[in-house]
Amino acid sequence: MPIVGAALLITVVTGVALTSTVGRGGTSSGDPVDGKRLFTASGCSGCHTFRAASSTGTQGPDLDAASPTSDKVMRQLEHPGGLMPSYATRLSKDEKHDLAAFVGGPGTSGNAVAAPFRPDSKRLADCRDGNFHCLEQAFGNLTFNEGPKVALERLQKMAATTPAVQSDCHQIAHRMGSAALAHFKDEVSPAFVAGTTFCFSGYYHGIIERAFLGQPIEKIGPLAQKLCSDKAISGDPFLTYQCIHGIGHGVMIYTGYDMPVSLKTCDGLQTNFDQVSCQGGVFMENFNSSYGVTSKYLRDDDPIYPCNAVAERHKLQCYGLITANILRLTGYDQEKTVAACRKAEPDWVSMCFQSFGRDASGIAGTSASKALASCRLAGDHEGDCLYAVSRDIVSFDAGAERAGRFCKLVPATHRERCNVGLGSVLVSLEPTPKRLKAACRRISGRYARSCEKGAAMTTPQT
Repeated sequence: MPIVGAALLITVVTGVALTSTVGRGGTSSGDPVDGKRLFTASGCSGCHTFRAASSTGTQGPDLDAASPTSDKVMRQLEHPGGLMPSYATRLSKDEKHDLAAFVGGPGTSGNAVAAPFRPDSKRLADCRDGNFHCLEQAFGNLTFNEGPKVALERLQKMAATTPAVQSDCHQIAHRMGSAALAHFKDEVSPAFVAGTTFCFSGYYHGIIERAFLGQPIEKIGPLAQKLCSDKAISGDPFLTYQCIHGIGHGVMIYTGYDMPVSLKTCDGLQTNFDQVSCQGGVFMENFNSSYGVTSKYLRDDDPIYPCNAVAERHKLQCYGLITANILRLTGYDQEKTVAACRKAEPDWVSMCFQSFGRDASGIAGTSASKALASCRLAGDHEGDCLYAVSRDIVSFDAGAERAGRFCKLVPATHRERCNVGLGSVLVSLEPTPKRLKAACRRISGRYARSCEKGAAMTTPQT
């Protein structure tokens, strides 16, 4: 295979298949027919398996399994990182678009979209340019070699000072979870015990993701029912939730974003708590793919879909995450997103605004003033929004100190609700009632009872 084609496609796949993205999918302005001709003319068929090109090469990664989007292929071609040389002059702009349209086109649903972590020699010191492919692999290597506790502490420190790490934090944590399971020789429970929720539980999601990959389809249901049963996990409500929620992510990734099959797997779990927790992982992955995949269970002309089409038992978790999709469709226009929430099914408008609060918190980052301004847009649902912001802060930080400061800034009429939200997540971080009560007093002050009220909630939430 000519060196241009080989280096191009191998680098595109190894970088694209294992990275996160703020937006999803996308389309290329190129011509996929010309892209297919370029793919063949460059000799790429000799190196890669790719059904669309009728190729069965094995020298390079399997493109069907990788499922890179056209946006990701273009980004890698335009801004190469790591060992990838620049193709600015080797391929014309039109050729890049053509190749991206072909390699990153639709039609890959039903194939696993991730590969298990594999260690190499890359270190954090090699990633000074902030390339996210490099950071994900380097943090994975650190986890594999030195264990997750050391690596997660390093991640938390760097996320506070390094924008590239903060922006890719969740997906870095995904790779670390996959690496941790390899570190513990595929034993799920010690990998879980060593983890944290930092960066929206990406570490836990990565563990379960790796546990499913490579399993035959007929074993997925039984595996889902057993995966979280070890006493080290089942004896801890916090780890139980993280594990079962991770099943939803893992099955979606395993099935190539087959939402009905994934929800059916969740419905096969034993308890209502398990089923609902798993559903949250399914919908989170459907709306905000860890691997840049655009699910076919989304409609550009209906921002509420699929929540207005799923069974009643699935609506709680679907609406609790729906604004990830609405924001994408509105170009992250928060006023239009608020307007869309008001058009949701009447019984689920409140939950849509909680979803908005969760996403508004992510957009605001550490800026309390930005989060407060976003929630003011919610009008009579401002309380729903603020409640969700406080939950999101605790989840991201794996601690409630910043959320406590945030709740002191919200309008007085909503401070009780804000602290209820804080407590509903804090309970997962404090292992005993005594410690939880002390933490509520320290963080929530006069609203300590509201914090405790949130901690007593039993319905799993997004």
